[in-house]
Amino acid sequence: MNATSSEQHRVPTTVFSGFLGSGKTTIISHLIDTLQANGTKVAYIKNEIGDTDIDSKLMKGKDIETKELLNGCICCTLVGPFASAVSELITSYHPDRIIIEASGAADPSAIALMINSHPELTRDGIISIVDVENFEGYKDLSVTAQNQTQFTDLIIFNKVEMVPLDRKKAVVGYVRELNTHSPIIEAPAGTVDPEVVFGLDPKHLEPFILEHAQHKHTHAHTQNHIQSDHFEAFTLKSPQPISEEKVRSVLETLPKPIFRTKGIFLTPEGKWLSYNGVGKKVTIEPVEDATSFNENIFVFIGVDADQFQNDIQKNLLG
Repeated sequence: MNATSSEQHRVPTTVFSGFLGSGKTTIISHLIDTLQANGTKVAYIKNEIGDTDIDSKLMKGKDIETKELLNGCICCTLVGPFASAVSELITSYHPDRIIIEASGAADPSAIALMINSHPELTRDGIISIVDVENFEGYKDLSVTAQNQTQFTDLIIFNKVEMVPLDRKKAVVGYVRELNTHSPIIEAPAGTVDPEVVFGLDPKHLEPFILEHAQHKHTHAHTQNHIQSDHFEAFTLKSPQPISEEKVRSVLETLPKPIFRTKGIFLTPEGKWLSYNGVGKKVTIEPVEDATSFNENIFVFIGVDADQFQNDIQKNLLG
């Protein structure tokens, strides 16, 4: 009786994982809109490996409670801050549901273990987002990226409207090399039905969680897998307006190791624009509510990215 009562008071928590630039924030934003329209009280936790988070600031325009966990992964270096953030959200906001957007370098099995061990949470599902437009298989990706596909309840193909059918079939082949059990659904224009995403039965992942727990003390990436994967992030800031043409020119000619960029900037015409870049592809769009921003913010993520900071700063802000 007491156990059942305790379980009823646990907050269902869903984790969205996916490699850097897969489109997690876009899908989550649309899901939150639908949940709010149905009267669901949502809390959102965003994890970034860098020192600046833009997405959660933009999300605050949706009138939801958000928490940012920066400079590391909640699966290894930010375990304590994660537990504190969850407890604070539940105590002050009393959400019906918590959505966690893991960093693009996070190991979802470790996050699932943390949720299972938290007395106020129940794990609702691990969702993996795959960018079908830019995905080229796993041979050049880290073990962490492979884990994101293996350890998931549901796989969502994003940016499907950008590719032909044979491209989607090829990505299915890549995914099925690592994961033959999780269903795959599509999210055209970043939209997916909440009825499909939430309320999943996560029991089939329990053996993997137990295995992770048993090997945690010898698992190298639980110490700091970001360093072993050579992921680095840096942020450039400036108070001066900058033209869209200049921003696009710099972003489309970045060194290949810089594979993920995002930011927000003010143009000389007084318009705030946000951008997202994956590889050489850059999308720039107007910001509806820029009240949380008072300066330009440019975030760059990649392999050994710090070595390129000075040159990029000179080209962008010089």
